[in-house]
Parts: sequence; C-alpha cells; structure tokens
Amino acid sequence: MNDPAEHFEGDDLGCGATELHSPSLRRFLEEQYSRVCRITHSLCVRPATAKKAVDRVMRSSSRYLPDWKSAQAADNWFLHHTILMIREISGTGSPRAAQDYLIQNAANAAPAYIAFVRALRQLPPQQREAFLLSRCEQLEPRKLAIAMDCSTAAAANHLAAATEALKTIAGGGFEAQATMLAGVYASLTPPEEMVIAGVTMATGLARRKRWGNNLKRLFGWLVLALLAWTIWRLSRMIVI
Repeated sequence: MNDPAEHFEGDDLGCGATELHSPSLRRFLEEQYSRVCRITHSLCVRPATAKKAVDRVMRSSSRYLPDWKSAQAADNWFLHHTILMIREISGTGSPRAAQDYLIQNAANAAPAYIAFVRALRQLPPQQREAFLLSRCEQLEPRKLAIAMDCSTAAAANHLAAATEALKTIAGGGFEAQATMLAGVYASLTPPEEMVIAGVTMATGLARRKRWGNNLKRLFGWLVLALLAWTIWRLSRMIVI
C-alpha cells in the first residue's frame, strides 16, 4: 500500500490544516481514512467493533488536525492510534467465518485459504498485527514499529514468529495463501462515498474546534482589555 504522507505536497501539513478545504489535505485524509478502514476491518473481532474503531479514530484526529505541522507526524499518529484503538475495544477471540471480512471478501475462498485465515486469527495479537501490517498494508519496518508501539527489533520478531507459524500450517502453499490474503485485504478499502463522508465529518469537527479556540482567545483578549481599562479608570480616580 502507498504511504499517504509521501503524496502530501511539501510535507507541510500545518498550512493544509489551516485551510481545511485544501485539496491536498483532503487527499491525505482520504488515504488515511481508507487505511484506517483496512486495518480495523482486518484486525477487529466483530464487524460492529471495526466500524466503531474507524469512527473513534477519525473523531480523535479532528482534535489534533488544526495543530499538526507535518504530514509525517500525522501519518504516524494515524497508524499508532488506529492500532491502540483496536487493542482497546476489539476484545478477544476470533470472528466467525461468516463474519470474518478476510473470508467474506474472498471470491470462492478455498478450504486451504479459510484454514490459513483461521490460523492467522489464532496467532497472538501482536503477531497477527505484524503479519497483516507488513504483508498486506506493506508497512516498512520503522512504520511497523510505530504502529505497534514497540521497537523495530520487537516488531521484526513478531513478524518472524507469525510467518513461521503460518508456514507450518500452509506448507508449500504459504506464498499463494499470503498473496490471496493481501488481495482480499486490499478489497477492504471503502467505497468513495464512505471515504468522503468520513473525511467531511473529521474536517467539520476540526473546523468547529478551531472556531471554538478562536472564540476562547478572543474572549481572553476582551477580559484583558476590560481589566486594563478598569485599572486605568481606577488610577485616574486615585489621581483626581
């Protein structure tokens, strides 16, 4: 998958965040929304939980959007907080095959592929994260570590353990099953109208936050001005 930060013009998210209608900022957020959807729908135990995680991540992003100065910093934030949100609300266990997005979205899924996905679901959470983020979302090692909130060495160890466990299950069919998994994962990218709605919601909340902050600053200046005027009037009275 592409890195959304690589396509942002000049990496200057501060200017884009000031102008919340900026086309480059909206493209950046649309790519982030799509990636958040892919990650949550592949990792969450229940479909309803995946939708809740996407909503919470986008709503949280609106609080920081006006203050981000760099596309890279924003990109790291989305990766890191998406995984943290999934860990917080996803729960334990595995989704039923009929509810598993990685099986639902596979055209004519063969028993070998279904077994591969079920084996993936049985992995420890961090191994499952490492495998999906590396093999399917194609995060490079540093980004993988940022997303998983660990060192690059720890992320590499989780990935190696997951790969070894799945190779044991799939045998010679490992690469074929992993390739099919990556294709199904890519299909979790949401439709355009959903992306636009999600980004519009986030930028709308950010816009209200910015106006709220401006009003607070204006109120603060008015209070200071009133205080200064009161002091001046008192000083005049004392002099008289």
